[in-house]
Formats: sequence, C-alpha cells, structure tokens
Amino acid sequence: MKRTIGGYACFLTVLAAFFSCSAQGNTTAPETGGQEYRVQELAEGGNAFALDLFAEISRDAGSDNVFFSPYSISAAMAMAFTGASGETAAQMAEVLRLSPSPEATGEAFMSLDSIISSHPREIRSGEAFQLRVSNGLWVNSGFQLLDSYIREVEEFYGAGVRDLDLSQDPEGSREVINDWVAEKTMQKILDLIPPGVLNADTRLVITNAVYFKASWAKPFDEAATSDADFHLSDGSIVTVPMMTQTDFFSYVETEGCSAVELGYAGGGTSMLLLLPNGGMEEFQESLTANKLQTIRSRMSSVNVRLTMPRFSFTRSLQLGRKLQDMGMTDAFSSAADFSGITGGRDLFISEVVHKAFVKVDEAGTEAAAATAVMMSITAMPGETLEFTADRPFIFMILNRETGTVLFMGRVMDPSA
Repeated sequence: MKRTIGGYACFLTVLAAFFSCSAQGNTTAPETGGQEYRVQELAEGGNAFALDLFAEISRDAGSDNVFFSPYSISAAMAMAFTGASGETAAQMAEVLRLSPSPEATGEAFMSLDSIISSHPREIRSGEAFQLRVSNGLWVNSGFQLLDSYIREVEEFYGAGVRDLDLSQDPEGSREVINDWVAEKTMQKILDLIPPGVLNADTRLVITNAVYFKASWAKPFDEAATSDADFHLSDGSIVTVPMMTQTDFFSYVETEGCSAVELGYAGGGTSMLLLLPNGGMEEFQESLTANKLQTIRSRMSSVNVRLTMPRFSFTRSLQLGRKLQDMGMTDAFSSAADFSGITGGRDLFISEVVHKAFVKVDEAGTEAAAATAVMMSITAMPGETLEFTADRPFIFMILNRETGTVLFMGRVMDPSA
C-alpha cells in the first residue's frame, strides 16, 4: 500500500565515537529470519566500514587534515538500505558491512541508538556532556512512499517524515534543509548541501545529524599550554599551541604506533590517539578493524606525560564516487532497486554529501557532523612515559560500551 507524505521531513546525523567491547557488546536485536544480528556485529561492521572509507578519503587528501563521522554516514545510508532489494541491497550490505537483512539492520541500529543515548545527561558541575542525534526524511510534495517503508524508518530510526517542494523549488528546499542541519548541530554544520545538488528530479533526501560536546574527565591546564613545534610529513615545521598534562591514561606501544585514550566526563566516551612510529601513509593503509581491536585490547593504565596540539577544522565530502569505487555501483545507477521505498524501481541515489566539524582544546571536545543522501527519480605511579603528538596522528571519539566509531580523523597540520 502507498501513501502520500504530508508535513515536513528530515533525517540528520552528526556523530562520531568508538565503543569498546564489553558485556553490553552481546546485546542482540530481535531475531529476524531465524537469525540474530547483534549490536556488537553492527558496531564491528561499522568500524570496518569506517576504516575502509578512511583509507579511501585519505588517499585523495594529500597532506590535508581529515575528519568525518562514520556513524552518521552509516545511519543515513542504512535508511536507504531499508528500502533496497536484490543486487542493490547486496552491494550496500557488503560495502557498509551491514546484515543482509534490512529489518535486522534496523533493529540493531535501534538498539545501538538506545545505548548511545543512554549517556548521563546530568554530570557534576563543570563537566558538560551533550550528545544529540536527529533523523528524518524530506519527501517531495505529492511523491508516494510505501506505508511499510515509512513504518520501518519511523520505528527503527526514529525518523520524522515530512513534505518539501524538492523538485519545483530545489534551492529553497536546500536552504530549509541546511537551516535545519545548522539548528540541530548548534550552527557548526552550515551549508551541508551545496548549490546545484538538488534539482527537478530529486524526490527524497535522507539526512542524519549528530552534535557532540564533552569536557575531558581530566582537563588540561591552560597555563601549561605553550607554543611548540609540530613536524609535518614533508619535513617542515609549524609552531602551534601544545597542551600538556601528566596523569594516568590507558596507553600502549604496539602494532607500529603508540596509543593513548583520554576519557570524557561521565565515563561513557573517550578519544583515542594513534601516533604512528613511521610514516602516516604506510600506517593508515595497514589500519584495520582487527588491528584497532588488538591495539585497544593491549592498553593498560600508565602514568603518561601527554602533549598534544589544540586544533579545530571543518571538512566537506561528496561520497557518491567513493562509495561506487568501494563496490556500491547499482545504487547510483539506473540498475538501482529501491522498490521497498515506493513499490517500483523508480529511485536511485544521485549523491551523498557529508560535512563534519571538530574542536579540541584544554576543556574538551566539540564535534558535529551531518550526512544527506539525495535520491532522484530513475568514538600506582610508576615510570612516566612520554606521548608527544608533535607529528601527524590519527584520532577517534569513542563510546566505551560497543566499539562503534562515531568520529574519526587525522591531524596532518593543526595550524591549517
């Protein structure tokens, strides 16, 4: 059965974090087709996709900084996957590392979102923590979607579904969606959808947005921050503000890098820093989900003198071509089968845009990200060890419960 969508819709996500393996990792979604698709499987698959995409993006980034939200991208694409069938669904599941069953995937996402949203909202004075996720659909006025599809995105992803005149007023619609994204991300993600991406053929926009702000569990003393050298990959040096403190952190030297994990207020999230022993390019090409899990499993509490730069930047990505290069070809062509959305094979993905912001300073971290999927018609004192991030490094924002990578990036030049 079909229905005409009424009202105003949106689906936005800005989120990045990494959830560690724990007892909660055994949480399961309800059985579907005789099989259970565990939240931990979704988290592990999401991490594998995150690192696959990180490698793709980094290859084209040269010596530039990189930052994106794997969770935001996965969630937005999973909503499109909900309506996919046949080879289109198979390719999406393989690239995104999802369950072959869209229903099982949706149920696991619902459970994962519940875990993410369970972080403490009230934290002792001076330790702010905010984590906001928003989901929705923007549907062209009069365009018909299946009731079954609407029910699933509402139930599994909490997405509101509303009308917008996408085909007749694409620029006006773009402004409305971008304003909604900006509002949901505390004005950190502006102009998510660039001019010209929406057109007369656009029928559906899936958006996902996340906003994250948290104080360090162990803040840096601003008085201890001083200018110091940061060594770039090409051998040159820039002078940047470097924060420093000595305390107990989870730490390890293994797998070609040094790693340290900094907790945020409330204990549910953290930031993982990976400082390669050699060149960034070789290390990031070797970084897999299994290697990441090995690094974290070998960490232990150690007294560390930690030095790292303050940094802040925003990055925009158009992901359509990259997702196709990774093997998701049918979804972006006339061969697309999204019949679970409309009942016919009349939609394909025309573009996927993503934008992410991060700011790291003495007090903590602020991060935001948004993804839009355009569909057109046809993260005891002993010896004090040193961890000085004075050369390119990788960072992730972690949720310690499930191991899902929510935000991920690399700092090549903190002055950029």
